[in-house]
Amino acid sequence: MSRLTRAFGLLTVLLALVLAPAAPVGAGLASGDTADSEPAPTWGWETIFYDGFEGPAGAWPDQWHNMPWVNGAAQNGLGKLEVGHLSQIRTNTGWTLPAGTEVRVTASILMPDTGSNYAAFWVQHPNGVDPREVDVIESYGPLKPAGAQVATHICYDDTPETAINACAATGRPPETIPVTDTFPVGAQPWQAYWEYAADFTVGGDTVLFSASDSSGNRPYEMTSTPDARRVPGNAAPFHLRLSNKDVLPEYAVPGGAQHSMLVDWVSVEVKYP
Repeated sequence: MSRLTRAFGLLTVLLALVLAPAAPVGAGLASGDTADSEPAPTWGWETIFYDGFEGPAGAWPDQWHNMPWVNGAAQNGLGKLEVGHLSQIRTNTGWTLPAGTEVRVTASILMPDTGSNYAAFWVQHPNGVDPREVDVIESYGPLKPAGAQVATHICYDDTPETAINACAATGRPPETIPVTDTFPVGAQPWQAYWEYAADFTVGGDTVLFSASDSSGNRPYEMTSTPDARRVPGNAAPFHLRLSNKDVLPEYAVPGGAQHSMLVDWVSVEVKYP
């Protein structure tokens, strides 16, 4: 091959490269990303706990145990956990995570519609010296003025012998936030399954509460008042609890048909620092 032929071939290749259409900006990026975007919202999150309650009817949820003095809960064979009368269960696993770890605790729940049940999904940080609690959602039902609310506690009453509200007596009452009015008519916590979530950072000072349905509708998203004493730390493992208590007889309101809390699934996701 002559030197002229080789030169002509090289010139042809260079012209092809120059005239080729440019690749679109962001080509090769993951779906949902652009060249100047942040990573997709799920980037970095890891599921460390999940229970979809897929066991046969009447089966115990094997990732949980019931608390002393109260009843347990059973799967209904339809992919739901039925947390019935005077039930309270806690995850077998507890989690101690590095400071700075982002945590998202979520559950899909249908609440009781009575005026005599008090049902809740909550996070407990059971440190005897520095106890903390995050109520992802708690419901007194549509017949009670309190309705549904979220809350954070600097302490909690954890024994049946407590005669008074020990937290309030020490000047450390909970911060409660009513949420009933934020839900659409006909789709309140006792009328539809909602996904309730609490996001916090280990060692942080706020909790982000939210609820959403399967279509992505979100009736509320609210942040607690900054207070590091209300957010789980890493001095002790935190656990999850599902409970369905009775209100005191003098506060019970007749009515309603669904006494059990039905739980579709529960998850814990983390993003490490």
